[in-house]
Amino acid sequence: INNAHDLDWDLARNEGIASLGGAKIDLLFADCQSDATIASTEAANLLEQDISGITGAYSSGFSASVAAQALEYNVPMICGSSSSASLTDGVTYDFGSIFHRIAANDEMETIEFYLYLQHLNEVYDAGIEDVAIAYINNAYGIHADEMFAKYAPEYGFNVVARVAYEPSITAADTESAQIIAADPDVVFQASYIGDLTMFAQAYDAYDYDPTMIMCYCGGFQDASFAGVASDLGANYYAGGQAAAAVLSEKLPVFEYVNEKYKAITGLDIDGPALEEFASIILFAQAIEKAGSSDPEDILKALRENTYDAPYLTVGKISFDEFGQNTEMPSFVTQLIDGTYQVVFPLDDFVTSDSIVNK
Repeated sequence: INNAHDLDWDLARNEGIASLGGAKIDLLFADCQSDATIASTEAANLLEQDISGITGAYSSGFSASVAAQALEYNVPMICGSSSSASLTDGVTYDFGSIFHRIAANDEMETIEFYLYLQHLNEVYDAGIEDVAIAYINNAYGIHADEMFAKYAPEYGFNVVARVAYEPSITAADTESAQIIAADPDVVFQASYIGDLTMFAQAYDAYDYDPTMIMCYCGGFQDASFAGVASDLGANYYAGGQAAAAVLSEKLPVFEYVNEKYKAITGLDIDGPALEEFASIILFAQAIEKAGSSDPEDILKALRENTYDAPYLTVGKISFDEFGQNTEMPSFVTQLIDGTYQVVFPLDDFVTSDSIVNK
């Protein structure tokens, strides 16, 4: 934003915000320390500094705490990656007027997952009928479980187990055994990276090989999980993603962003990181469109315009009345030999056929 880049994108070619005479974006940071109370306090501290907007957080519960504070100040919030659909359902919370979410919510992901399972049955004769879920007992996991159970019958699947676990678990042997005992064809997981790794190791220790394990954002999107699955020789993990390194040749702006990210972290950029990147970019675009750094002007610009997002397969971002991105930014990837391959929906961005574990 603040520097010029050799990309076919106006925002990247310019230095600063053109409509404000090249004004630069200043970023302020605060750490919620994975605590909702601290998230609220730190958000208030930032908002007291007369800021134009606020972004974050990773976890849905913490994002809700930040959004509640942003509402008090009438400052726009762009949440990159929190997934709970309750954040933008217009009922659960009252901050819809200032809140914006770039990521697909867990309702959107659930529908995409069931469409993918139908695709596997139709094209690969996968024989998927019974499904189960293991989910972390917090806002993210609970809402994922609700969507999982809500849509299963609509898409023709039978729910045979719903297993919750506490965020404090240090092993997943018991919960994995409960899932396995229900004998599902496909397991859904709503887990962060540490939890998902524990489940993967437990499934492997039990010699459990389901047709597929469908993962809600979270841990599956963490690039380090590719190594976990590869080490276990497991090609049956799939899930929603907004980013996949294999798309670099098809998305030059994404490739450029990924290279910058990888130079610092040593890893390819994952979905949440790309969506958090997008939240900052989107603020710059809204400020450019508004020709103002005033929060009210930015809010108006966010709600009334569609923005280019050439680093996403969907290519654009726009919001509904409660702040949900109406452009589906994610797709289904499958970890095949340790690489995230795009397998669904069937469009120009697919990079591999699915591997079905029958």
